[in-house]
Amino acid sequence: MKNRAKFLVLLAIVMFSGSALYGQCTPDPTCEDIDEPGQFCPLDLPKGVINVLYDETVTVIPPGTYEVQPGFEVTILYIEIDTVINMPTGIEYFPNEDTLYPETAYCIQLTGTPTEVRKDTLAVHITATVDLMGVPTNVTVVDSTSLVITIQETAGIDPEKGTGFRVFQNVPNPFAEVTRLGFFTPFDDRIELNVYNVLGVLVHHESEAVPPGEHSFRFDGSALQPGTYFYRVENRETSFSGKLVKSR
Repeated sequence: MKNRAKFLVLLAIVMFSGSALYGQCTPDPTCEDIDEPGQFCPLDLPKGVINVLYDETVTVIPPGTYEVQPGFEVTILYIEIDTVINMPTGIEYFPNEDTLYPETAYCIQLTGTPTEVRKDTLAVHITATVDLMGVPTNVTVVDSTSLVITIQETAGIDPEKGTGFRVFQNVPNPFAEVTRLGFFTPFDDRIELNVYNVLGVLVHHESEAVPPGEHSFRFDGSALQPGTYFYRVENRETSFSGKLVKSR
């Protein structure tokens, strides 16, 4: 039942954002409901970095049944959210719908700039409307330990030990629309990002002047076709290359 519990927590945090806005995302078609009722993709949320934009798209598929008590399952008609606490400061959640129905893929845009180093365990109250012998009935579900979001101070480089320009693998990878590619520079620098398709054709270019420390490019590949792409990140002295995979 672990996946189901984590799934219910995720539904809660994305539905209770206090905003009437909807996410401008689309569900990942490669996400499938397997093993247990209900699914979300990716299975583990990437860690965030303080004062660096966090922008992830999560796909959810609501479960079709709910176990009221051991051995007694009922059919879920739809799911709504009551309350949630312990959301990371600075991050907001925007679902593409306000009511989620079983066995249908939805997506949630998680975006914002976190302002505190934290590790949050989310607590939620969820109301599932179920079919109880032909009568729509509300069932309250409470979960407080399933999903953790970690906001850390750096992406993994110790500033005291960082002596050269470094680039990190993009996260997430594969990605559906947007991915974040981090880098570290020990001095004032101008960093360039170039992205190429498999034929070597340049499909994206940008550059940024940055001070010493960790930074990241937010690469929006929503206009690109699904497939494999290659990136090169370079400063005035050296360059790093890697592979991007767009899932849809």
